[in-house]
Amino acid sequence: MKRSWTIGLGVAIAAALGGIYLTTAGHVPGGQPPLVQIDNQALSNLRAEFNRAASDTRVILLLSPT
Repeated sequence: MKRSWTIGLGVAIAAALGGIYLTTAGHVPGGQPPLVQIDNQALSNLRAEFNRAASDTRVILLLSPT
């Protein structure tokens, strides 16, 4: 009984720490631009920046955690 209680407590602590990690806002190192929330305005800005450099090599890299 004591062992299952300890395992359950460990799982609960791990779940709580994981939830805290996933819900806190990200931060960036000094000298790097801040993180951007993707919305319609941000996409319009990205499109304008992308089209402004039409004569240069352009790369967009989308990464998914899944």
